[in-house]
Amino acid sequence: MARKKKTPPDSDVPEVSEEPLPEDSSDEESDEEVKVEIVVENEEKQEEDNFEQLQARIDELEPALEEARAYALRAHAETENVRRRMDRELEKAHKYALSDFAQALLSPLDTFDIALQSARDSGVSDQVIQGFELSVKSLADALEKFGIVSFDPQGEVFDPEKHKAMTYVPHPDAEPGSVIDVFRKGYLLHDRLIRGAEVVVAKEPDPPTEEDT
Repeated sequence: MARKKKTPPDSDVPEVSEEPLPEDSSDEESDEEVKVEIVVENEEKQEEDNFEQLQARIDELEPALEEARAYALRAHAETENVRRRMDRELEKAHKYALSDFAQALLSPLDTFDIALQSARDSGVSDQVIQGFELSVKSLADALEKFGIVSFDPQGEVFDPEKHKAMTYVPHPDAEPGSVIDVFRKGYLLHDRLIRGAEVVVAKEPDPPTEEDT
């Protein structure tokens, strides 16, 4: 009698696992691209809005900037003017600090000139006159170092800015308006007049009268 074959139980039959089918990724990629485009557009829009706001702020501040720039230029110019003015005042203060001292010296200097002229007119020996002249010259040289100088306008055209006319005298040989004699020399402190020269000025000779003819 033939034996029947035994079928193995279901548990002994190896199960065949079914792998899931791959999902279609094209839809997901499309969604991602859309999201990226939206983000880029939003960023560009934000940048554009920021730029417009920035430009509006610049336009708003431009007048104030121009005004500040103009104010700075004016302030700089004013500062330079003040500095130059102070430099000039300081230079003048240094330059003319001896003005009062120079004024005080004029009378003694006139005395020296008068004494020297008297010595020449009185027939004093040449040796004494030369010694006197040397002393006067040494004093003049010392004063010149400090900017105090004398001027003698003998023979020059009368200048009312620098000369003081003591009298007008007709003179046939002199040009009318010229200085024919000097009572006292003039003095300068650098380029500033501290005393005008006292002079005699020539004028046109008087016309002849009937008595002269």
